[in-house]
Amino acid sequence: MKKLMTTAVCTVALTFSSVSIPFVQQANAATAPQQAEVEQKADNIISTAKNLIGKATYERYVYNPPHQFGCSGFIYYAFKQNGIDLATRDTNVQAQLGEYVPKDQLQKGDIVFFDSNPNDNDPVTHNGIYIGDNKIIHMADEENDILISDLDGKEYYQKNYKTARRVLPSFMFDQATSSTGEKVVDIAEGLIGKASYGTPYNEETLTFNGAGLTYYSFKQVGIDLKSKTASEQSKLGEPVKRQDLQKGDLVFLSNNSSNGKIVHVGVYAGNDQIVHAAGSQSGIKKSVILNGYYDEHYVTARRVIDVKAANSEDNTETTETEAPTVEAQPDGQAPSAPQEKPEPETDVQPAAPEEKPENTEAKPAPVQNKGAEVSRLAENVMDKAQYGYSYDERTMSFNSAGLAYYVFKQNGIDLQDKTAAGQATKGQNVSKSQLKEGDLVFFSNSSSNGKIVNTAIYVGNNEVIMSAGKSVGVVKRDLDRSWYQENYVTARRIIR
Repeated sequence: MKKLMTTAVCTVALTFSSVSIPFVQQANAATAPQQAEVEQKADNIISTAKNLIGKATYERYVYNPPHQFGCSGFIYYAFKQNGIDLATRDTNVQAQLGEYVPKDQLQKGDIVFFDSNPNDNDPVTHNGIYIGDNKIIHMADEENDILISDLDGKEYYQKNYKTARRVLPSFMFDQATSSTGEKVVDIAEGLIGKASYGTPYNEETLTFNGAGLTYYSFKQVGIDLKSKTASEQSKLGEPVKRQDLQKGDLVFLSNNSSNGKIVHVGVYAGNDQIVHAAGSQSGIKKSVILNGYYDEHYVTARRVIDVKAANSEDNTETTETEAPTVEAQPDGQAPSAPQEKPEPETDVQPAAPEEKPENTEAKPAPVQNKGAEVSRLAENVMDKAQYGYSYDERTMSFNSAGLAYYVFKQNGIDLQDKTAAGQATKGQNVSKSQLKEGDLVFFSNSSSNGKIVNTAIYVGNNEVIMSAGKSVGVVKRDLDRSWYQENYVTARRIIR
């Protein structure tokens, strides 16, 4: 298990800032009528996980079901296939779901967490599903893929055991809330996979932005929210404290560029989750609001069910209604296009927003033969640069296209574009077999339908350097790795 101890940081796609994991509240037992259902559900989840042995492979930052997963993506998939939506593939966030359970009280279906590096900012680095008899099933590493391991077996499991969480039965049997609230949530959840994100609001095509989704869902139960903008909806009903949220409450969010102003809304669905129209790539989805992006941009919540739905004058719970500047989103390369509403919502953390090319027909500036210099500089900035949602030379923060722009700029070459799609129009096409140092290599991802969303710099030896994401930063990767093979689109030669 050598690789497990060195590469088991399994936060898939997004890793956020340090969070603390509560250990005090222990799991509540299911009632007798529920226990049989809980045990059956756990068995089904475990069966799904076991059926992937020999079929699925470990890929740390890829979620490509049912073929490739990191550790937490593997768990997410096994639960999702059995009707339990954990709403996150982030290991650190999964470590806060449900309730704490002591090691000596583990039951089948509990999620077990490990921390092989207690000195870093990540509370946990690996997780697996408890299957009984002191064993877990987990996506271990690139060498072993899916393993069944004894918690008292190898030193890794004994030394690095951190905590465990129980999501069954709480994610199966919701606690009683307003029946109207439950209906609203059911309607919103029913639109997952059916409705699409967009404007203008259209009930016939089921096209909604965040506030449009909440307006529609409440309309179906006879409640008129009176507005299809998040800022106006935030004035309805009564304020509710975060710890008192009930199903059907409205949860309001800001974004990176709105200076705390409300630009998005979702329906609270219980279990620290919201249902919302997340963006053009993500569509309607569930998201966990415990930490990370959604926690940082949480503004307020309002209850409009079973209260007087009049506008509130509570200035501490509402914000101004100015339209925010459209922002670059987490894990994406460029902002989505502004909406047509006077108070537009921006996409909130889409899974993989596509880069938008700049409106320019300019040709790249004449360049010199500097491939080796570009390659060396890319190598030199690996330990200095970090992934960033916006281009910032002062802090050395770049997305993938921003890093390419910066490296070429330092060598006197103006790419004239900080988007991958725009950079892919520069220079001349070059085949993969003819790559040379300094060539630009372009990739899609699992949700971009083949469209270019990432830029990397070829540095020789079949390797590229890329600003890959918040959790991994700037990395060097072999083009024969599965993700890079599957998402390779094209390459361009800027340097002649």
